[in-house]
Amino acid sequence: MPPTFGISHDLRRPTSDPTPLTDYYAQCLTEISEADRLGFDTVWLSEHHFTDDGMLPSSLVAAAAIAPRTERIGIGTNILVLPLHHPLRVAEDAAVVDLLSGGRLTLAVGQSYAAAEFAGLGVDRRERASRLEEGIAVLRQAWDEPAVHHAGRHWRFDGVPVRPQPQRRIPLLVGAVAERAVERAVRLGDGLIVYCGKPADVPARRQLLDRALANHPRVEFPLVLTGILHVAPDADQAWAEAAPGIAQRLIALHRETRFDHFAHWARLPGLPHERAIETLRLVATEVIPAAEQETTR
Repeated sequence: MPPTFGISHDLRRPTSDPTPLTDYYAQCLTEISEADRLGFDTVWLSEHHFTDDGMLPSSLVAAAAIAPRTERIGIGTNILVLPLHHPLRVAEDAAVVDLLSGGRLTLAVGQSYAAAEFAGLGVDRRERASRLEEGIAVLRQAWDEPAVHHAGRHWRFDGVPVRPQPQRRIPLLVGAVAERAVERAVRLGDGLIVYCGKPADVPARRQLLDRALANHPRVEFPLVLTGILHVAPDADQAWAEAAPGIAQRLIALHRETRFDHFAHWARLPGLPHERAIETLRLVATEVIPAAEQETTR
């Protein structure tokens, strides 16, 4: 199967940018709507807290705003830091977003790393792995069972009926990098989502995933990659040279790592709105068709 392609968005506005946040958010939503029109498969929304540039802290709130402004693009979290949240509230909010979007949500969760975020929200960072595992178990029950019965280290629920429930099984991906975390993702999730700072990082992570899948065989277990991809056609000749090179890198990465989905950052911090739109169009019309054509040969 050829890979699919999406975008990532964090709605962050550099502190030097004087654009009012209301206007900036409207620009970001326009960029996501354009990605939907251009045929990108998924938009992935970050979660971070207490940053100076306002990096998105509320991914499911943003997902609910995106749902009525788009028609077909999948809406994913990348990643929702589950240990920082009450799992029943996440189950409720995710179900609402999935229903509002007509079944387009993918919930990707992870344990995160940022000490300041755990401290600021009053959660013991040392418990993040156990909170993640327990939270996933609660999510599954909340969506699949009439009521949640759970007695764990962090949460206890005695027959709580969580409503609404989604009308389908919401895909639940897990973000992971280290070996134990990747094995946990394979045990508990429906796929692995990984940020790749550079393409050279990915083969080792593919190997970790393959080892984990050997221990816990799955019929399907997609690998989703997110990273930075930016094109700047200063002239026709420059673009003619850049697009094939970018496409060839994606093709080579796919051949080596067999990724299922790749999402690039739609608007790098400081990039003007007009340039973000232009880049989306260029990636959709020049890079992706070339990559899809090569990977289907």
